[in-house]
Amino acid sequence: MGKEARAAMTRLTYYRRIQLSFLLFIIFPILAVSVISYTLLKQNMIEKFQISNNSMLNVIVGEIDRTIDDVTFASHYIVNDSELRASLNLFADTSRLNTYTDYTRFIRIKDSFSMITSKPLNNSIHMYLVNRANFILSPDSENLAAINSKLVPLLKNVNASKPVVLQYLGLLHDSADDAGTYYLARVIGDGGGKPYSAVLLVGIEAAYFEKLLERVEFGQIALFDGAGKPIAGSPDVRLQPRGTPDSVFRTQLTLDKTDWKLAYETSEDSLFGQISRAFYIGIGLVLVFTLLFSVISLLFARRLHSPIQKLQRVARQFALGNRDMRLEVKGRDDIAELGHSFNGMLDEIEVLITNIEQEQEKKRVMELEALFMQIRPHFLINTLNSIKCSLILSKDQVHSGIVDSLMNLLRAYLKVNTPSSLEEVCRLLGYYVDIMKIRSEMPLSIEARIEPELKSLIVPKLVLQPIVENAIVHGLDEKDLLHIVVHAYREQGRIYVAIEDDGCGMDEEQLAWLNRQLNASPDIDTDAEEYVPYERVGLRNVIQRLKLTYGSAEMKLSSNAAGGITVILAIPIPSPSGQEVSHV
Repeated sequence: MGKEARAAMTRLTYYRRIQLSFLLFIIFPILAVSVISYTLLKQNMIEKFQISNNSMLNVIVGEIDRTIDDVTFASHYIVNDSELRASLNLFADTSRLNTYTDYTRFIRIKDSFSMITSKPLNNSIHMYLVNRANFILSPDSENLAAINSKLVPLLKNVNASKPVVLQYLGLLHDSADDAGTYYLARVIGDGGGKPYSAVLLVGIEAAYFEKLLERVEFGQIALFDGAGKPIAGSPDVRLQPRGTPDSVFRTQLTLDKTDWKLAYETSEDSLFGQISRAFYIGIGLVLVFTLLFSVISLLFARRLHSPIQKLQRVARQFALGNRDMRLEVKGRDDIAELGHSFNGMLDEIEVLITNIEQEQEKKRVMELEALFMQIRPHFLINTLNSIKCSLILSKDQVHSGIVDSLMNLLRAYLKVNTPSSLEEVCRLLGYYVDIMKIRSEMPLSIEARIEPELKSLIVPKLVLQPIVENAIVHGLDEKDLLHIVVHAYREQGRIYVAIEDDGCGMDEEQLAWLNRQLNASPDIDTDAEEYVPYERVGLRNVIQRLKLTYGSAEMKLSSNAAGGITVILAIPIPSPSGQEVSHV
């Protein structure tokens, strides 16, 4: 079997496309409906799961917040109770009850402390008052032995210089098997470098948090303190996992009352495993029935393919150069209509080929003429360069500078369709003014004030020259001195270029007419207006070039305080992708 035969077998012909289309008309709708249904069902389950999960987590967070509120209430009460604080100040250095006075103070403090600690109804919360001598006061005397063994490491972590806030000391374990107790502390004292009176220690059993987290029957949950250390929950859940796979749903909440965080995780397989298996079984059945249908589709596809083969042979012969080849059309069905259209297309292509051949010949002649015309400006530039060198040798700096300005302008004219920066355009205006000073024999000056970020703005080359030319030609009618200022700035999302002169100016009626002319549609004939000055052509050329370059542009003429004319050009800020505009 040759290469051409193998290529014909492997090529995706129209015949095979028809077969595939039959298959796709059955497979695609079924698959699309199945995938969309599965996706919607999965999304619906995710939304319901998230709502239920968030509600459950909010209940747990609310319970923990209430517990923290109880602890905060007790600490605030002790701090704000002046009598209790006075008693604690007197009892601050008592290590043992040696006298009756010590005993009465102890009873007074214990009674007040018992009243305060009666508000938290949670039996998992234990509170202790420890004075400077490490004397422990607690309403619950049964837990004194347990707190005694932890007192030294707990007080070591207490910052005595912070008497205002609750301090989180972390989780301590009584034994290896014990879940532990999470401790908080608040320093009771005046602060400001003065010694504290006592320390309020609050212990919340980890079993309390474990009991709260047991409400989560689906997934894994864990509680972490502000330092990121686990308090309770599953050891498999981390506060900052190295990488959470897409198949794991994770929710993390921060408690309002503390900087503790609650993290919850569950796998996608446990949520959607059964649904996914049913979906894949359905897809498998679709594929089996598709194979059976494909055998039947072969018969229909073969009959539909015969007219297409004829169309293919005609197209191939026409491409090889047989332009007289046309399709023989029979019948009135869609294929016959396609044949008529195809024959008409071949006729149009033959005409287009003939026209293109003629246009290519004309283009070749024009390119030769253009190359010939380019010789003249280059000859003129080379001649001016020789004159410039002679003037420099003669030490005629004035005229050599004028010749240099003229050469720069000629080079700009030769490359008028190439883009140019605003700074370069202003530099060419300086050359133009130098030449006009020699021609008019009058003092002219030009000044450019361009914001630094606008110097590299791409504008059409020589776009400002017609405006400066109008200022010189019409502004010197009755004046002996002319100063022109070009000011470029950015304001309110647009770029403005103002060309201002101090010439003889123009009356308001003529200015209004010029503004109407510049803003009028190019299709409207405005030659019948009262004024038809030369500057209309130059200014309209400027505004049209700017519109072709930036898509939109505005020009406005107005009188200024110096008695001259100010022309303001407004253009949009080019896109930061590189000013992708056409240059004309």
